[in-house]
Amino acid sequence: MFRTVTVRCIPCDSEGELQLPPPGTVGPLACPNCGRVIREVHVHQWRPLIEARARRMARLQAAGVVGTRKQSLRQTDWEIDWDGREAELAACLILCPGHLEDWLRQEGANRGCDLRPEWTGLSKPIEVKHTRYCTSEKGYLLVRPPRGTPDPMLPQYIEDVLYVLMIGQHGVMCAAGWADRRHLIEEGQLNPVPVRHGQRQCWGIHWMKLWNLDDMVLLYSKAT
Repeated sequence: MFRTVTVRCIPCDSEGELQLPPPGTVGPLACPNCGRVIREVHVHQWRPLIEARARRMARLQAAGVVGTRKQSLRQTDWEIDWDGREAELAACLILCPGHLEDWLRQEGANRGCDLRPEWTGLSKPIEVKHTRYCTSEKGYLLVRPPRGTPDPMLPQYIEDVLYVLMIGQHGVMCAAGWADRRHLIEEGQLNPVPVRHGQRQCWGIHWMKLWNLDDMVLLYSKAT
């Protein structure tokens, strides 16, 4: 198991290799220079693991065990699954690196609970979302209805969890920010991206309206 990770601290513009904390440690990965939460991590070294999991998902889809996750005309199921797994891994390395092994062992459906409270030290689970894009117009944290539910998108489909948006691709992921259920409902909107034929409705919030990752420090203090 790799015990170091390549990171970049956006606030103080430092980068390099950081040692992961001992297994079982609760809490986020902090910059040794400024003490703020690390925002960007590189996950290239875990590529074989990501690929193995993506291939397993592809086999399940081919067998009809699970359905398609395709919501984009530009991306395949394989690419969507790969991006999502890289985003979850990156979020784990940032927010609960001491429980990386636990995340690696986690399998199966986990809607609303990608990162568990006992790993992060927070009072609520974390649900990780991903987008490749980050501009003044693009880059939304999107929540869609659970599988098996009909349209339209309803407020009750938004879980009472902490949503974290990861932005990036090709092994480099950056935490853009986060929102709780209330913030997502109040500042978000229905279908902020076009709903094309065969796609589900969604509720989303632009990345520029998300709360700063450093604000999670306040939640850590409230949870302890």
